[in-house]
Amino acid sequence: MSLPGGSRPADKATGPRPGRRRAGTAKLGRPAAIAIATLPDPENDAGSRTPRPQAQAPVVVTVAYRSGGVLPTLAADLAGQSLPPALWLLVDNAPASAPLDLRPLEAAAAGRRPAMPLPLRLLRGSEGDGFGAGCNRAFDTLAAEGWDGWVWLLNPDTGLPGGREIEQVSALLPTLPQTALLGTAVVDADGALEASGGWIDRGLAFRARQLGETHARGKRPVAVDWLSGCSLLLRPAAQATPPRFDPRFPLYYEDMDLCLRLAGQGAPVLWLPAPRLLHRRGSGSETAGARRLQLSTVSYLRFLRRHCPAWVFALRSLRLLLLNLLRLPLKPRRSAAVLMAAGQVLLGRPSDGHP
Repeated sequence: MSLPGGSRPADKATGPRPGRRRAGTAKLGRPAAIAIATLPDPENDAGSRTPRPQAQAPVVVTVAYRSGGVLPTLAADLAGQSLPPALWLLVDNAPASAPLDLRPLEAAAAGRRPAMPLPLRLLRGSEGDGFGAGCNRAFDTLAAEGWDGWVWLLNPDTGLPGGREIEQVSALLPTLPQTALLGTAVVDADGALEASGGWIDRGLAFRARQLGETHARGKRPVAVDWLSGCSLLLRPAAQATPPRFDPRFPLYYEDMDLCLRLAGQGAPVLWLPAPRLLHRRGSGSETAGARRLQLSTVSYLRFLRRHCPAWVFALRSLRLLLLNLLRLPLKPRRSAAVLMAAGQVLLGRPSDGHP
C-alpha cells in the first residue's frame, strides 16, 4: 500500500525549498505501520493479546471552509496520537476569501509533539465548494499519487482527545471488509452520542431510526444504512468504481447519499462503537445563515427525490412550501432562501436528482 516516493506536491505554491520540508508540504511515502499484535483483543480480557496482521495508518482528509479557528486543536490531537496518520490532507475551500494559514496548525502540532512533525499538506480547493467536492478533490489527488490505503474523513471541528484513536481504528481495518464504509461514534462536549448513523425507512419519518446508547455499549460493528461524514472511513481503491460524493448535494445529505449508493453496489455500511470522537459543534465552518439554509434545502429535496418514495417527496415538498409561504412576512430572508431552493429543485429536470 505504499506510494511512490517521488509523488508531487498538491500545490506548487507550497512546495518545499531545497533542503527543507515544511509540514504543509509533506509527501506521501510509505505509510506508518503498527504491529497489531501489541493491542489487546477486544473479544478477550483486557490483558490478553492475540496476533493480528500488520495495519497501516489511514490518510486523514479534512475539508475546511473558513475553519482556521478550530483546526489548531485538531492538529494538536492528530500530533498527539500514538500512531500518526500517514498524511493529514487539508482541502481549503476558501482560498480566495480566507486562505488557510498553516503556521498556527504547525505550531499547535509541534507544541504537542516537537520531535515528530505532523505530516501535513495543503490542497487548494475552489472557492465556495462544498464538503463533497472537497473530498472528491482529495480522493483524486490520492489516487493520482498511488495511495490504495484507507482514508479517514474528519470534520475540522472533530476531536481525538484519547490519543489512541488512529491506532484503534488501524487495528480494526484489516479485520473488516475492505469495501466497507465505516463510521465511528461521535459525542458532544457533554459526552452525549450525536447522530452519527442510522437507518432509512420508506415513510414520512424516513430518518427517525438512529443509533443510540444501546448500540454504543456494544463491542461489534453495527450494520446501518447511513453514516455521518463527520467521521467516515473508506478505502477508495478497493471499490470497483472509484467512490465519489455527488456535488449536486451542496450541503448535508451527501454522506447519506454516498452510503446508500455504495450499499446498492454491495458495500457494507458499518458503524463502530469505538473509538468515540468529540464533536466541537458549531465551529467547523462559516457560511452565512440564509445561504446555508438555501444549500441545505437543495440537498434535502434532492435526497428525498432520489431515495424516498414519490409520495414522501411530494408531501414533504408541499409541507415545506406551505410553511415558508406562511412565514415569509415574519422571516423574509430565511423563507425566501428556502423557497428559492425549492424552486431550484422542483423546477429543475427530474434527472437532477439522479447520478
